[in-house]
Amino acid sequence: MSGAGHLEIDHTADVGFEVWAPRLPGLYAEAVRALAEICYDLPSVRPVQERRLSVRGASPEERLVRWLQEVYLQLEIDTWLAAAASDMSLAGDEVAGTLSGEPYDPQRHTLHTEIKAITYHGLDIREEDGLWRATVVVDV
Repeated sequence: MSGAGHLEIDHTADVGFEVWAPRLPGLYAEAVRALAEICYDLPSVRPVQERRLSVRGASPEERLVRWLQEVYLQLEIDTWLAAAASDMSLAGDEVAGTLSGEPYDPQRHTLHTEIKAITYHGLDIREEDGLWRATVVVDV
């Protein structure tokens, strides 16, 4: 595997996914796509609006959980769907990026799974064979 990607993994009662990317900022961007595919039909979401987000955390794992929580809040509170993340940056204890997406339209968008929480259960970020990899489990 040379580029970024993700796949859903089996987990007993929750939903998990693995993501990978050549660089750590790309890992955070790919995690947005993986989370989106769990929550809604990603191909139906057009990148017509942008939102800049940033979060702080003491470790890469804490930053990833907070980042995904903030992304999910866009759906939960604003009924806004992210299609992708770009312009990712990591500086000190902060991760920031730009989400592109659009407001939820029940005529065009199909919601899949409601998430209760992005968890630390099984959370792992590591560099391996030239790729950054993460395993994330979400409580559904």
